[in-house]
Amino acid sequence: MTAKGETGSAMRWVVVALIAIVSAGAVAFGLTTLLAPSGRGIGDALAAAPLATVAALASPFVAAWLGAVALRSAAAATVPLAETPAAPVSEARRAAPAGAAALQLLALLQQEGRFVDFIQEDLTPHTDEQIGAAVRSIHEGCRSALRDRVELRPVLAGVEGATVSVERGFDPAAVRVIGNVRGEPPYRGVLRHPGWRSDRVQLPEQTGDASILAPAEVEVL
Repeated sequence: MTAKGETGSAMRWVVVALIAIVSAGAVAFGLTTLLAPSGRGIGDALAAAPLATVAALASPFVAAWLGAVALRSAAAATVPLAETPAAPVSEARRAAPAGAAALQLLALLQQEGRFVDFIQEDLTPHTDEQIGAAVRSIHEGCRSALRDRVELRPVLAGVEGATVSVERGFDPAAVRVIGNVRGEPPYRGVLRHPGWRSDRVQLPEQTGDASILAPAEVEVL
């Protein structure tokens, strides 16, 4: 219930209380006026002044009826309004399935570097020279696909083989300490791999089935 509804309910209770007080006072005053002067009973008062006596006796019932009406209105005011249902989400804005972004990036690597073809190819019957000649074009295409859409930088600055320090409080997810590890950091060691961190990923808007990495091609003869 809102603050406005609470205020309205409180005011209704005040009105009910005032009606009850006024009614009780009216009954007391009316009966005193009718009965006190001559010590009459209610029967004598009815015979002498029937209209006034009936009005005085009926006022509590009238007050009770008015109070019931007020309470009924207050209860109706406290019923919460049904929330307006949210507008249906369009198909284009629905959440993408888990892994859709990874599949999209894999599709881009296939599109520009034929990466999936290379990984799925059985290289056993090919010579190193044949593989080396094919890898150059694959490397160029995949590198272009990544460079245009993902901004990468090393986790640790430095060249492989350089001596580096790993300070206390380092992030184990960002730096993996290997070799003869003893005690607590800081550690000094040789940088075997600088690691990679992604600062930006900008993929094109997903359209169609994300599970299709590359469509089948059929040439009509």
